[in-house]
Amino acid sequence: MNRFSQIIIHSGLAFLTVATVSLFTSALTSARAETFVGSNVDSRVILAFHVNENAAQAWLPDDWLIESFSTGPLAGANLLVVLVDRHLARDGEGNPTTPSSYRGVALVSPGSQQGSVQTRTYVTRMYATPPGYDPYGNAINARIGRSATHEAADNAAPVRTEEWTVTPDSGGEMRFALSYKSGIPSWSKGQALPYSNIDPAFHRIYRYDQLVELVMSSPAGKTLAGEITFESTIPEIAPMFDGNETLIGIISVPAYVRQVFLP
Repeated sequence: MNRFSQIIIHSGLAFLTVATVSLFTSALTSARAETFVGSNVDSRVILAFHVNENAAQAWLPDDWLIESFSTGPLAGANLLVVLVDRHLARDGEGNPTTPSSYRGVALVSPGSQQGSVQTRTYVTRMYATPPGYDPYGNAINARIGRSATHEAADNAAPVRTEEWTVTPDSGGEMRFALSYKSGIPSWSKGQALPYSNIDPAFHRIYRYDQLVELVMSSPAGKTLAGEITFESTIPEIAPMFDGNETLIGIISVPAYVRQVFLP
């Protein structure tokens, strides 16, 4: 299993459940000085697509080649759309930031360096609600709305819905709606080292605990117990969402608790 697609899964139910999902994980580095800069509590939905390789390649830095996850329930995907509802953000002293809650969407792609075995995951674009969350130097302000429901009775599995609208200041709109019967989630922890496509020398270190549910996965043979719609008219990502993209998988992360460090 390659470093950027380290996804450990266990079977034992009627379908595969995710025990550890480290979507942005690189190999653990040796101990060195780190600076704690903050923490956050989120809920998230991750959509994994295979998009036109040339279109995805255009978002990576020079000398880096677009890759696809090669194993696991997202095998074949070369673009992640990570929809983030940040419930609480705190700075390095533990104080709530201003604002302390906001929403964002990150586009993430794996890549390998030409002539090297090195692999990374790159945050290639962020859309964030004003005044803007821009750790990677590539964010665009956007109006982002989310509506989510959780309906359950007695001991029955809950039915969950998600509706998101993302309207960047640069134009266009992204719309996403999901309705599904929830299965059994897993609790996991991991470390992630995502890089900036604007400054490839810059990365952050994330250490997180999360509640994860694999909602749909073509490689794992898990069909969606519900319905999904996704469309984008955002001009800058139109070459990736030209109608030929393929949805590989959906992951729901209803609870995500993270500490953030700089190397």
